[in-house]
Amino acid sequence: MPDSAYRVARRVARELSQDLLLTTPFNVDEVAQRHAVLVEEELPGRTDSLTLHAPVPGDPPRIVIQRSLSATPDRRRFAVAHALGHVLLGWHPLGVPCDVSSRPRELPVTGHDLVEGEANAFARELLLPRAWLEGFDALERPAELIRHAAGRSGVPVMPAARAVALLLPPGFVWVVTDEWGAVLDAGRSPGTQVCAPAAGTAFDGRDYARLAAERHRADLEGSSLLVWRFDQDSVEELPHDHTARQVAADIAADLALDADELAARIDGAAGWANEQLGSSSLAGMTAALTERVQAMADLTAVTGHARFGDLVDAKAVELVAKRLAR
Repeated sequence: MPDSAYRVARRVARELSQDLLLTTPFNVDEVAQRHAVLVEEELPGRTDSLTLHAPVPGDPPRIVIQRSLSATPDRRRFAVAHALGHVLLGWHPLGVPCDVSSRPRELPVTGHDLVEGEANAFARELLLPRAWLEGFDALERPAELIRHAAGRSGVPVMPAARAVALLLPPGFVWVVTDEWGAVLDAGRSPGTQVCAPAAGTAFDGRDYARLAAERHRADLEGSSLLVWRFDQDSVEELPHDHTARQVAADIAADLALDADELAARIDGAAGWANEQLGSSSLAGMTAALTERVQAMADLTAVTGHARFGDLVDAKAVELVAKRLAR
């Protein structure tokens, strides 16, 4: 997800902090109660919070927090800030159960992903302000900075890692693993090509550690935080993003086509899809682009190539990223 996609959500959080003269850490319940009725109830399933319209028009909305979160105050704190984001970002639909440990996809395939991502971005900027993080002047020790920021601000380490990662230059990947090595969460700094491992997967980090130019670690209670920095020459040996132009060049080489001409034709199809769709849906962009290229009779060999799906996916990601960054 491009950083600029959440710029409005973060701006709203900064304006709230400035209006109330907030200094990290602060009582997030008191802030939430200025804009909503805050209650604790038993909520079903993995629901952390539920934001509801007022039963009487004109009354403030209700933020319902899972009662059991009192046992995990850091997660509860983030859940309250997340729910407050839904209230203050007035275009958000209310009444949708939220699990703050479930991370939306980097590029949303539904409006829900974008809405939840905005609420998370609001909560991070409110609880872990960028200016506050920059004040530690410790970006050369990102793992220690993440652990310290999480403890000082009273939030889980995962949102702290995402907040710190936004300040890092391209090339950084971070992973939080449990005591058995399973990935709890992972991410990367803006512009990083190396892919972060997927949450919930077993993770063997030896290749990441072997190829990293820098290695940082912080041991947490029952988990570990790993941060690596990669130089450009190590990217090819690890899972990484492929640009549409790179995939087009590979296909052109297989089919004895001119790579620049093929890339230009795909760019033309992408321009048409971008104008027609008018949406930030990754699935919709992929479908529109696929349909357009398949309608080009002279690209039949390309659409039949084994990597045609990779080409369309890569171009759709680029298009949606640009649209969200506007």
